[in-house]
Amino acid sequence: MTTLHLKKSICRSPWRCSLLFIPLLLECFGLWASPNAFGVNPPLPGGYPEGPICSPPSWNAGPDLPSVGVRSVGVYFPPNGKFYAMGGRSSDSAGSDFTHPFEYDSVSNTWITKSATYPDNQVNNMACAVLCGIDFPCRIYCVGGSAAGQTTATARVFYYDPVADTITTLTGADNWPGDSSGTILPGGFAPFVGGLDLSIRLYILGGFDINVASTNQIWEFEPRAAVGSKWTQRVNTPVGIMYAPTSTIGDGIYVGGGSDFQGGTVVDTINSFRFDPIANTISSIAPIPRATGETRALSFNGQMLVMGGGRVAPNPSNEVDIYDPGTNTWTTGSPVPAFTTARRNFPTDTDGTTRIWLAGGYDNTGVPVASMEIFCQGGGTPTPTATATATATATVTPRSTPIPRPRPTPVPRP
Repeated sequence: MTTLHLKKSICRSPWRCSLLFIPLLLECFGLWASPNAFGVNPPLPGGYPEGPICSPPSWNAGPDLPSVGVRSVGVYFPPNGKFYAMGGRSSDSAGSDFTHPFEYDSVSNTWITKSATYPDNQVNNMACAVLCGIDFPCRIYCVGGSAAGQTTATARVFYYDPVADTITTLTGADNWPGDSSGTILPGGFAPFVGGLDLSIRLYILGGFDINVASTNQIWEFEPRAAVGSKWTQRVNTPVGIMYAPTSTIGDGIYVGGGSDFQGGTVVDTINSFRFDPIANTISSIAPIPRATGETRALSFNGQMLVMGGGRVAPNPSNEVDIYDPGTNTWTTGSPVPAFTTARRNFPTDTDGTTRIWLAGGYDNTGVPVASMEIFCQGGGTPTPTATATATATATVTPRSTPIPRPRPTPVPRP
């Protein structure tokens, strides 16, 4: 394999650079911000560990989750190429919280329930991400959370090692300071490579003081710092945000939409901005054209994808809103079209370049589902592209005809 092919192979996923070849790391994140810098192609006919490259790009049905599930966090784990649903619950009834992680293997196309047991039942609405460094093994860190039917929240931090299938809880000294009242859930969250050691840190933007208000604090978590010194408070967000779609692109963390708590209910917004973790500053970006929240934003080939979500009719949506930081514009349709089933509060993640996974969540009637969808870019037989379930806001680019679905006003649930 040539040096160029080696770079291409590793840099299809920025995570691999930090894991394998540190000299390529900055080059790799440059690729993240400027896709196809190397004219990326599969180095071998067999493709990458995640499976063969597919063409044309399309969404396809995957196997159902082991259970209907909502309020889990989706995490792609680069060392083994598998997708995890962390935490969540099967219903809104007390006692329905999941106790083990779910693992999806794209090679066998199956889900399994892992043996590791969560430290408590407060595993809904957590903030989870893969953190690692040059000499620091990759693990899935999870912060905060609440239990079904409760109005309190935990500040604890734990990490899951998917290879060893073990969970370790950090000491109370490393609890998230953003939940000082014991009632605040984490808001938007994203990992970011920072520091001279090029370690990956976790940032939490805002939060939800349950049934009270959204919050505006930003906290940085450095897993390798000394006990009691892992958290640092940064600049505040311009407005309170919660359940906010958030992703890292290049040297910034972007927010596109997010929920707020107004008049005793959770509502969707178009709040959008950029946070610079290095300069510790906030700057404005073009607002997302539709109000949404209770979903994730994903970093995909240098663009931010806001994945459906929202709860105020005609939400939830199946629309994928695409933000290009280079042009400060929003589009829909390409490179990732709408997925099939409109949903919110569902686990989703991506390998950053070719695949996106999503499963579960509340459908447009508010019922928890187990269905899975997988986007593959780049052969396979195409499936019909879904029509986006549009939401009520201003239009920047031509969009699909709205398909409103009458449904009762939702009752806020943490």
